[in-house]
This record gives sequence, structure tokens and C-alpha cells, in this order.
Amino acid sequence: MIILLATAAGLVLWSFQLMRSALRLREASLIFAGTLVALSAVGLVAVYLLMDSCMGYLSAETTPSESSPPIIVQQQSLVPSSRSSEFRVL
Repeated sequence: MIILLATAAGLVLWSFQLMRSALRLREASLIFAGTLVALSAVGLVAVYLLMDSCMGYLSAETTPSESSPPIIVQQQSLVPSSRSSEFRVL
């Protein structure tokens, strides 16, 4: 997380430096470059946040009893008896 924030801050500072140079030299290509660098910093943070929530979702451990109710299976016997069917909990 610290490395990501340092990288994003470095990209933003570089973008500001490019913008200052663009205004001083009246160069449109530097404005475009500064905008692209700023967008890359935003994209870096956005991908980190998306992957962080995705990895949190994937690594969540749940036991089967917490996630779903038990399955009840009806078992029918082929031999006639007093009880025609039995219920068994899996």
C-alpha cells in the first residue's frame, strides 16, 4: 500500500511538473503528456482498489453450514413396508 501511494504521488508530482513546463513553454504536447501521467496515477489507484475488494471477496472463508441450509434428500425403498419413504439429512 505504501509503495502504491508513493508511486501515485510521484506520478502526480511529475504531472504537475509537466503542466508547469507546458505553461511556461506554451507547448501543447506537454499538456497532453501531463494529462496522460495524471490519468495513469488515477488508473493505478483504481485498479488497486478494484483488486483489493476482489481479493477480499475471493479469500473470504465460509463453512458450508454458514453459507447454505442443509439439503434434505427423500429416499424411497423398493420393498413395501409400513413406512413408504424415509428422510435423511446430508
